[in-house]
Amino acid sequence: MTGLNKATIPVLLAAISIAAIVAGILLGCLREGTTVDFPEDGLIPGDSIPPIDASVPAEIETATFALGCFWAPDSIFGSLSGVVRTRVGYAGGTIESPAYHNLGDHTETIQIDYDPARISYEQLLTIYWDSHSPTAQPWSKQYMSIVFYHDSEQRELAMETKQREEASSGRRVYTEIIPFSQFHLAEEHHQKYYLQQVPEFMEELSAIYPNFADFIDSTAAARINGYVGGHITFQDLQEQLGSFWPVSG
Repeated sequence: MTGLNKATIPVLLAAISIAAIVAGILLGCLREGTTVDFPEDGLIPGDSIPPIDASVPAEIETATFALGCFWAPDSIFGSLSGVVRTRVGYAGGTIESPAYHNLGDHTETIQIDYDPARISYEQLLTIYWDSHSPTAQPWSKQYMSIVFYHDSEQRELAMETKQREEASSGRRVYTEIIPFSQFHLAEEHHQKYYLQQVPEFMEELSAIYPNFADFIDSTAAARINGYVGGHITFQDLQEQLGSFWPVSG
């Protein structure tokens, strides 16, 4: 982050403290015997955005994947350094306004905004192939394996890596590679699903992000959802959310 001055430093420290306290609460909820040390004056009001959300990359690109149920992929990709935001929804079909109980011909899908200066599309594809079983024939349209490419470069990389997967496994890869057309955002309770199962944590985050759309787009929320899902260590979470952590693990 650039442009720091004496006026902004206290604000940043307060924001980092919020993130630290929240992460400490989460750790205490998930790991038996963990203790959390809170500041003597109590919780800092949740009205400041964590620094990781305050700095926007100069360039953002989008990847759209389907790889079965979208809860786990939301956690997996959200844990990756260089991923800016994640959201889950439905794509690939023709009916208007699909919903979880009325998907029609759509497929559960995750959409990922990322900083290409920090993580490449090919790296995301590596995570994609490793995070599901593309050689298993899908039993329904809802849980198909699909790469929705946004441009010719993504298409070429998807085709190349698919061929590599087939050669490596010696089996047919059922993944479809098709052009992206439209993404329909899933219902709120599906977004950052693992994180939403920790009510104490969500109470703190709701104070920081009173608008749920901001919660969905939050890099901090994506990382913490990755931690809840077991895809990022507490130390890595600390390093990404801030260096001032008044908690003990």
